[in-house]
Parts: sequence; C-alpha cells; structure tokens
Amino acid sequence: MSFSERLQKVMDEQGYTKYKVAKALHMSATTISNYLKNKTKPDTTKLEVMSRLLGVNRRWLLTGEGDKYRKGDTATAETSRDLSVRDNDELTVRHLVEIVGKQASSLQARDEEVRKLMTMNEVLLGKLTILLEKLFEKL
Repeated sequence: MSFSERLQKVMDEQGYTKYKVAKALHMSATTISNYLKNKTKPDTTKLEVMSRLLGVNRRWLLTGEGDKYRKGDTATAETSRDLSVRDNDELTVRHLVEIVGKQASSLQARDEEVRKLMTMNEVLLGKLTILLEKLFEKL
C-alpha cells in the first residue's frame, strides 16, 4: 500500500475529505490532492501535523511500517476534528512548536557530536604531523 493509499484510507476512516484536511492544516486542497494522487509527499513538518490530525503514526503513514495509531495521542486526534478554525490554528501552532523544539534539541546534540569529531580530528592530525616529521628526518 502506498503513502497515498494509506492517507486516503485513514481519511475515509476518520470521515475527512481533502477539503477538511486542507482547511485544518492551512493547505490547499490541490496539495492534498497531489498527496492522494501520489504526485508529491509532505515535508517532515506537514507530515507530522497531518499524522497528529488523523491520529496515526507518522512512520506508518509514510512507509506503512510500525503501529498504525499513535500511542498516547488519541485524545488529540479525537478532539481536533471538532475544533473551530481558531482552536485548530492554536493546536497546529502548538504541534509545530513542539516539533521545532525536538528538532532544535536534535540539532544541538548533532552539533556537540560534530565538535567532538572535529577535536578528535585535530588531535589525530597533530599526531600525524609529528609522525610525518619524524619520517622525513629519517629520510
């Protein structure tokens, strides 16, 4: 089953049309149609917000792997269907802030790893320089 088929199936199960999904996510119906026709796929942020709206696991929606439904997030999925546009805006913003926060933490951890690797690289280059100098002295 493709991404578009999984998306359509979940939308049908939840009673969503492409117009309702588009309105809830502040996207065009054409964008949702492109997802459903398998012409394009959403970026990571849109995929996360879409999966939260539909109450399904992002990985499952994208690849078909893992659990279909989100664990511990069913209340969000159940209540988001009945929210007004303003409430849905606030919900979307909260989700996006949460995602950005997680991405920032991940980037900070990666930056630290890069710093460690660069330090190790400098140490190894220093040792290599010493070894090369000794080798040239022997020649």
